[in-house]
Amino acid sequence: MSHARIEEVSDSSASDSDPSIDDPTTFSAPPSLIRPSHIPPPTNNLPSHIQPQFGSAHNTTTDPSAHKHYACIYPLYFDASRTHSQGRRVSASRAVSNPLARTIVDAVAALGLQTVFEPGKMHPKDWGNPGRVRVLLKTPDGKRVNKEIKNKHHLYIHISTYLQAHPTTAQSPLRLRIAGVPMPETPPPEPAVPRG
Repeated sequence: MSHARIEEVSDSSASDSDPSIDDPTTFSAPPSLIRPSHIPPPTNNLPSHIQPQFGSAHNTTTDPSAHKHYACIYPLYFDASRTHSQGRRVSASRAVSNPLARTIVDAVAALGLQTVFEPGKMHPKDWGNPGRVRVLLKTPDGKRVNKEIKNKHHLYIHISTYLQAHPTTAQSPLRLRIAGVPMPETPPPEPAVPRG
C-alpha cells in the first residue's frame, strides 16, 4: 500500500517575483499613520466619575506581592443561601442573605484592620457576587495585628455580626462605583419576576 504524498506546486518561479515586495527596507509608512511625536502626553484630568472612588479606609494598590500574606475573605463565606459544602464558612445562624464585599470592607475597617478591596476578584464557586477583601491579621513575622482578633474564624464572627446589623438593601450595590460608568440618579427598576 502506498502512502499519499503532498507536493507544493507553484505557477511562478522565484525569478519572476518582484523583489521590492519582499524587501522590508523598501516599505514606507502611509502618511495617515500616527507618528510617536504626534501622540499627546497622558494627563490626570479625568472626569469625576472615573477618578478613584475609594477613601483612605482601605488600600487599593495594584501590587499583589505587597499583600500576599493577607487573608482573603469572600462574600460567599457569609451567604445564608449556601451550605458549608458550597463555601459558607459561618454557621447558618450567623449567615446573612446577599452579602456584599463592600459591606465586608466596612465591617473590617470598623475593626481597625488594614484591608485591600479587590472588586474584580471572584470566588470560583460564586461568580455572581464579585469582590474579594484581603485583611492583614498577622505581620509577616507571625505577630497578630489586633489582639482582639484571635484567628480567621474569630474575624468571621465579627464580620457576620456587622453584616447582621447592616443588612443588604436595594441601595447597597449603588455604593460601589464602577470606574467609567456614571452613577444613575434613580435606582434601576425591579427585575420582572414571573408569577405563576
